[in-house]
Amino acid sequence: MGKEPGELLEELKNRILDYTGMQLELLKLNAYERIAKLIAILSQSLVLVILMVFGILFAFLTLAFFLGELWNCLSLGFLAVFGIYVLLALLMLVLKKKIRTNVMNTVIKAILEKEENDDDTE
Repeated sequence: MGKEPGELLEELKNRILDYTGMQLELLKLNAYERIAKLIAILSQSLVLVILMVFGILFAFLTLAFFLGELWNCLSLGFLAVFGIYVLLALLMLVLKKKIRTNVMNTVIKAILEKEENDDDTE
């Protein structure tokens, strides 16, 4: 007629174990996906920052040579650019907490936007 209560309990136990295993696997896959997205965002940002650093470096070198020719003293041009770097460093020291907060908010926003865009495509 029907299954024995022991068989039903064993089947239920096996199904619960299978379900728990699948949920754990899904949790791992979601964690891997989030880590992969974070690495992608960080590596893209790193490349962008490196390109910007080189661009700024060449712009300041150009400014140093320009000021050096303008003042007929190349060392004064480079000294002026050094002064600009010092002022920027001091400004960053004064605003470091605000800069850190803005960077963290931008990264979090980028991760959340990426997840929302991925959810929309599914």
